[in-house]
Amino acid sequence: MSWGWLWNRYTITFGGMALLAGLWNLYVALNSDGIISGRVVGPDGRAVEGATVVLSEKTLLVSAARAKATTDGQGAFRFSGHTLYHLYLEASKEGVGGMPAKEYRLYFKGQNLTLREPLRLGAAP
Repeated sequence: MSWGWLWNRYTITFGGMALLAGLWNLYVALNSDGIISGRVVGPDGRAVEGATVVLSEKTLLVSAARAKATTDGQGAFRFSGHTLYHLYLEASKEGVGGMPAKEYRLYFKGQNLTLREPLRLGAAP
């Protein structure tokens, strides 16, 4: 039996596309828990405990708040079970200041997101 068809350009092209599609679907399955996590820091760079973080969804015309979280002693916050792919995060704490809404775009609904940079509180909201 001849195995020449295995090295045919069509087999390689479509086989490669099928492999990439399969790997992408595996990545999505492993990273679609709907978890958004990060930290909130003050103007001095130290963690802010008790700050309120608001998760908002961008719709066609407006931005609508979907969830709120409060930071812990290390300034960490976490949302779980979201199904958004275009969202905004904003943070504030009385006496420390606020941060205007920051936009995030994800590749697929419910994609996990761990913020690389903390949300930094500045001037009073």
